[in-house]
Amino acid sequence: MGRKISYNRQQVLSAMAQIFVKLGYEGTSLDDLVKASGLLRGSLYSAFGSKRGMFIEALKDCLVQKTNSTLKLDLILVGLLELAPKDVTVRNLIAGWCQNLPQSEVTNLLGQRLLHRAGIKL
Repeated sequence: MGRKISYNRQQVLSAMAQIFVKLGYEGTSLDDLVKASGLLRGSLYSAFGSKRGMFIEALKDCLVQKTNSTLKLDLILVGLLELAPKDVTVRNLIAGWCQNLPQSEVTNLLGQRLLHRAGIKL
């Protein structure tokens, strides 16, 4: 029988989301995720399987949040720019979120966040 989970999954997912947003998917190392989560490397792999699995679980967690926080929008942008072109799972998760909002709202939310992240103020 395995050990009981002794960490707050919500806090770990939030910490991982913040690191992916800060460094980008490709720029994030497992060491960055270990440091941010406070978990051991083996515990992260056991819980999430891979770096991709960690990103997907962090994305899923953000997508179910009721509000469109900057963390949620920024993680969506990381997914769109770095993973969605070649990762069907990430693409489908984000497409599902998009389908629940009017197209103009999706365009406005993501466009504004993208411009903000680029340092462009309108």
